[in-house]
Amino acid sequence: MSIPDEVLDLENQSRGRDGAPTLAAAFEALLPEWRSGSRDREVGLHLMFLAWYLMCEPGHVTGLDASPVDESSLADVFRDVHDHFRPSIKSDPEMLYVVGLMAHLFPYLLGDEPQWTSVAEEYRKSYRALVPEGLSPSLFANRGAYGEYFAGQTSVVNGY
Repeated sequence: MSIPDEVLDLENQSRGRDGAPTLAAAFEALLPEWRSGSRDREVGLHLMFLAWYLMCEPGHVTGLDASPVDESSLADVFRDVHDHFRPSIKSDPEMLYVVGLMAHLFPYLLGDEPQWTSVAEEYRKSYRALVPEGLSPSLFANRGAYGEYFAGQTSVVNGY
């Protein structure tokens, strides 16, 4: 299984300078997939990104202001998804990169700040050991707002 078309459409509507505030709606549409037992990697990646992005960007940009999403549950969702994938993350450079970068940028949003700062550094070292030259932005092509965000981040010379 992959990310539902509805979710990808909502993510794509948010992209670019004139994007619509549809990321909260994408989160609302994807969360039931996770809660119903889907443990697909792509679902997990997008769900963590959406939960994180909804925490760090203003509600009028993401659509959270007009959404029934419980803002206080976003960090719990992020951690739940991360905890599921944690046993296999060491061999997954993409997941190491995206989770590590999100933790690096805003560790205090995810819970215990020192713990997430440590996770960010551990994941950076692990990802760099697997892919010393860094991930290619092309890895994120056609993957909605998630892909757009991380393609931009991977383009930063000597970035995370």
